Amino acid sequence: MRTEELSVRDSLNILIVDDDEGDRKQIRRALKQTEAVCFESASVGEALEACEKKTFDCAIVDYRLAGQDGLSGIRLLHKRFPHLALIMITGQGDELVAAEAMKVGAMDYLSKNRVHAESLWRSVENAVHKATLLKKLDEQRGELEVFSRVLVHDLKGPLENLLLLAFLIEDNLREGISKGFPPGRLEEIASYCPALSRSVERMNALLDTLYKYTNAQTEVEFKPLPMGEVMIDALVNLKQLIQTRGAQVTYGELPTVFGSPQLVQLLQNLIANGIKYCDAETPLVHVSATALQSGLWQFAVQDNGIGIPEQSYQQIFEPFRRLHGIGKYEGSGLGLATCKKIVERHHGTIWCESKIGQGTTFCFTLPEWKPNVESADQHEQSLKMGDS
Repeated sequence: MRTEELSVRDSLNILIVDDDEGDRKQIRRALKQTEAVCFESASVGEALEACEKKTFDCAIVDYRLAGQDGLSGIRLLHKRFPHLALIMITGQGDELVAAEAMKVGAMDYLSKNRVHAESLWRSVENAVHKATLLKKLDEQRGELEVFSRVLVHDLKGPLENLLLLAFLIEDNLREGISKGFPPGRLEEIASYCPALSRSVERMNALLDTLYKYTNAQTEVEFKPLPMGEVMIDALVNLKQLIQTRGAQVTYGELPTVFGSPQLVQLLQNLIANGIKYCDAETPLVHVSATALQSGLWQFAVQDNGIGIPEQSYQQIFEPFRRLHGIGKYEGSGLGLATCKKIVERHHGTIWCESKIGQGTTFCFTLPEWKPNVESADQHEQSLKMGDS
């Protein structure tokens, strides 16, 4: 690969940690032909301070630093910023040093006589890629821990109800069979059945919502998708809820985007949210879209619901996060988390704007479809590169 071919779609912020100004310049020169933005620190202390103030994608750390060796620096940086890609550089190749650097958090190791554009940039790309994968693994591990705790908690209540109701039904039946059923006893036994059914329905709803959340992360086929048709499908699925609440759902002209059938679930969740969390006699929901200059469409789902406190704008997209206890407003706490997964899967972002008592507007972006410009596969690949 020639030096002039080395480039990335989005620039990377790289921190060079070396007490030798000449060595720092050498690294900067090696990265000059790339789109990397370089910053310099002469010590680990300066590097830690810089990382507190700015987000870096990668740090290139010299093995020998005045007052502190690079291994200690790598260890400190990795402990404080575990998802920062770290590369160790030394004046001479040493496999033992390389192995030790990897143990304390380095993603790669280079000797200074190998610091030229191609090898250094390849090392940076590999290190950033590894750090990104590790970050995703940590996030997924955290989600699984939350899942296990909340799932056990949410299933335990309905299961305990089922056991109690089953015991009451069995106890009453045994007593009736042995002693005869007094007047009204059979009716009393039958009255337990609706509560039993509700417990089963609650568990089934939770499992169904959990399936939709996990399914939002699976690979899907992307293609040109008219959002007007997506809207109609979502309204068909919500017909019973809309009629039961007497809600009015309207929408303006909606564009064609580059997406998947998961977008039906996205609109369905957001519209249902606006209807469910509304104390007005007639819930109102309106869906609109605005073209952005960045090649994206911004969608807005506006309702007249109860509103969301500003301090909860980010929390509501976390799995199993409920602002209200189970009671007045039923829900699994996965609806908006599923929306976030779907939007991110489509290379977009989602957020909300709200005023207590006046309603909420959920906004999200989706990539526009450019007909006759590129194939669907090429379109999706370009979006993935843009996210890297």
